[in-house]
Amino acid sequence: FNSTELKEDQLLLLLEALDKKMVSQHLQMISGILAQEEMRGLFNEATFLLPASQEEQALITAMFEKSGITLQEDGSASWPEEAFPALAALYASLYVLDLLSN
Repeated sequence: FNSTELKEDQLLLLLEALDKKMVSQHLQMISGILAQEEMRGLFNEATFLLPASQEEQALITAMFEKSGITLQEDGSASWPEEAFPALAALYASLYVLDLLSN
């Protein structure tokens, strides 16, 4: 069993997402990434609709990049297989925050 924990800067980004009421949106994006991880294998790419606000885009980009996901301005994303444990930890954290905030 390989456990991955979020780093302090990731936790601060989660708190910011919670404060800005963006947890559900982040959770949906991570869910899509994890679903594609299951289906595609070693290297993955996805396309997401990024929020209109530059502040929201910056928050999502920072949070995802800390987990090994590269988001492009066109909404595409890519990540290596090694990023999966960090993505799973981020998903679990977002899921719990989403439950607690509703």
